[in-house]
Amino acid sequence: MQISRQIIIVSSDLTRFWFCTLIMVTTVVNSLSAVKASAIPAQISISASNHTVNEGDIVAFTVIGIDASGKRIPGLKIQPELDAKPWCGPFEANAQGVSRFVLPMPYSGEHSITVQSQGVISRQVDIKVTPRHFNIITDPNHLVGMDYETWFGPGYAQWGHQEATPILGEYSSLDPRVLRQQTLWMDDLGVNFVELDWSNNLDGTWPSGTAKEMVDSTNLLCRTYLKMKQHPLIVLLVGPDGGKWGTPNFMSEVNYIYHHYMQDPAFRKLFITYLGKPLLDVYMGGPTARKPPHWTDPRFTIRYVNAWLETVQTVKYGYWSWYDRDPQVTMFHGKPEAMTAVFGYPGNISDPATGNYESPDAGGKDYGVTFMNQWRKVMKAKPHFVFINQWNEFEPPDQWTQNMSNDIEPTLHRGFGIRGNGGWGFEYYRICKDAIRKYQEALGNLRVVRKYAH
Repeated sequence: MQISRQIIIVSSDLTRFWFCTLIMVTTVVNSLSAVKASAIPAQISISASNHTVNEGDIVAFTVIGIDASGKRIPGLKIQPELDAKPWCGPFEANAQGVSRFVLPMPYSGEHSITVQSQGVISRQVDIKVTPRHFNIITDPNHLVGMDYETWFGPGYAQWGHQEATPILGEYSSLDPRVLRQQTLWMDDLGVNFVELDWSNNLDGTWPSGTAKEMVDSTNLLCRTYLKMKQHPLIVLLVGPDGGKWGTPNFMSEVNYIYHHYMQDPAFRKLFITYLGKPLLDVYMGGPTARKPPHWTDPRFTIRYVNAWLETVQTVKYGYWSWYDRDPQVTMFHGKPEAMTAVFGYPGNISDPATGNYESPDAGGKDYGVTFMNQWRKVMKAKPHFVFINQWNEFEPPDQWTQNMSNDIEPTLHRGFGIRGNGGWGFEYYRICKDAIRKYQEALGNLRVVRKYAH
C-alpha cells in the first residue's frame, strides 16, 4: 500500500549540561572506547538447542565471545552464517556477553551454522533438516489468502524504520532463502494464495526502477514456487497511474502481466483462475466513495479494491477491501464473494505523520483481540475469498508501533518498547494459524477427533 516516510530530527542543547555531567559523560566515553579496543574476540563458542528439525522450523542458538583475557565480551556484534553465507541477524550479546537467537532452516538436507565477529569464526554446528509435508486444505469455494509484500530491496522499501525486526532480519525480497522460508510459513498457516502488492510501483513510465525490482522479486518468487511441492497460488494487486486506469503506462504493466505470466505455461499455473480467467485486483489508491472506473480487460477477471468500506459505504459497487475497521462482505450474484480481516487498523482522524494510528478510533493488535473480533464475522459470512491483512509491510506510517500495526510475520523479541525495540515473536502467526484451522472446521473441511480420558 501507499507508504510515506518522514525524517525525525532530534536536537540537543549541550549548554544545559552541568560541568559535572560533562565529566561523567567523558568518563563513560573513555570507558566505552577502552571496551571497544579490547572487544576483538579470541574465541567464539556456539551451541544449538537441537540438531535435527523439520523443514522451515527454527533452531535456537547460544553464542559467547571470549576476549584474550578469557572474559566474555558484552555487546559483541555477531553475524550467523548458513552454509557459509550470512543468514538473519546480526545479533548483539547482552550485558553478560551472551547472545541468544533463533534461525529458521528453509532447506532440507545437511547444513552447517557458524557465527563470525570481526573476522573470528566459531566452530561449525551441523543441523539435519528433514523434508516436510503440510496438510493444506484447498476448498475451491472458500480460499484463504495473505496480503504479502515482496518489495524489500536496494531501491524500494528500505529497512531502518520498521516497528519491529523480522526473525529473518532486515532481509531482501531478492534472496531465494527468504522467499522459501516465508513460503514454508504460508504452507504451515494453511494459506491458499498470496496477494502480491504491486500497488505502489507504477509511477511514470513502465517499468520504472522500483517496478523492475518488484518484477524481479515476483519472478524469483515464481521460480521458488516451481521448485517446491507445496506453495500458495498468486494474485497480483496493481495500482493506478496517477489516479487513472487504462493509461499507456497502466496498459504496459497489464500487458506485461498477461504476456509474461499468463502466457507462460509454467508461470500460469501459479496464478488464481476465477470465473474462467486470471484474477487481477486493481487498487483504487485509497478509501474513496466514487464508483469503480469503467476500465476493464477481457483477458482478466477484474476486481477493484478499496479500503474502509464501512465508512465510504461502497460495498454496493462490488469493491473488495484492503482493510476495514468493521469487516464488510462483498456480494456477487447473491453470494458472499470477498472479505478482509486485519490485526490492526488506523483511525479516521487525519494525521499523516502517524498514519492515523494514534487516532482514538484506531485499532491495535491488542494480543489478537482485533483480529479475532473480525475473524468471527468471516466465520459467519464464509465468503469465496478471505484476505488476511497482512504479512510484512514494516513501513511507517502504515505500520507505527509493534501494537499499532497489522504485520504478522514472526519478529525478534528485543525488549518491550516501541519502534525497533520490541517484537511479537510468533504470537500473531499462531493466532492466525489457529483461526484458519477453525475456519476449515466450520466449513466442514477438517474433521477434528477429540480424545477423552476415561
